[in-house]
Amino acid sequence: MARDVNLQLITGATAMAGTGVKGAVVDTEGGFYALVSALLGTCTGTTVAVSVAIEASIDGGSNYFHIGQFPILDESDDDIEISRVVFIPKPTLSSTVTTTKVRLNTVVSSGTTPVVPFNQAFIEPLV
Repeated sequence: MARDVNLQLITGATAMAGTGVKGAVVDTEGGFYALVSALLGTCTGTTVAVSVAIEASIDGGSNYFHIGQFPILDESDDDIEISRVVFIPKPTLSSTVTTTKVRLNTVVSSGTTPVVPFNQAFIEPLV
């Protein structure tokens, strides 16, 4: 299936270990269901646990809220593709903001020298 490069959250190997926002913040029109997919590389470390949330903002990026979550990733999750269906909300009609921002955020990261690379991540609208 062809993927829209304008909806790419991660374009190259990005370490998801450590907490905080990872990859790009993508602007969408909102108001649709989407599949958020990530391609993982080789995970390394000891007793690794990394949890990555999918977040959206309908106010231009001032406040983000949780719209989805990938399962907890560990050192055995090598070279897999994981996906989650999410609803990407649309800004209210009374708002001057016309786009919804979507991002990935590592909320939990633990283990000894954890390396959990996302090689790519996409938003794929479900139509």
